[in-house]
Amino acid sequence: MKYIKILLLLCIVPIVLSGCSAAKTKTADIPGKDNGQKLVHDTVTIKASGSYEECIELRPGQVFDYEFDASDFVNFNIHYHAESGIQYPVNSQGVRFGKGAIDPGAHKFYTEEQENYCLMWDNLNDGTVKVSYKYVLRKK
Repeated sequence: MKYIKILLLLCIVPIVLSGCSAAKTKTADIPGKDNGQKLVHDTVTIKASGSYEECIELRPGQVFDYEFDASDFVNFNIHYHAESGIQYPVNSQGVRFGKGAIDPGAHKFYTEEQENYCLMWDNLNDGTVKVSYKYVLRKK
């Protein structure tokens, strides 16, 4: 009986955990022609004085449009790691919303081998903050 309970736990726990993580971020192909566009959207809760980071893997020739709304003021940045250090194409302090587009080819220190841009929100408050965001990956 003891072994059956252990086996049951080993089978159920991974299923439950994978369901939790899979439900977090919503991703969808954008209908229409085969344009390679992908929409990602989510709402996250950031604990007091905490932060949340969403990293995007870009392929050569891709760009992304982004926007977000926060329930209270946050610091927001988009950054990538270059050989010369962390680069911040977007760095906004004390904002509740933001919108823009990122073209990696326009950034001085970016190389195709890096592939990752990260959107990051820092909660400036004593309570939780909800951030709803979305971005669209598209061909240049």
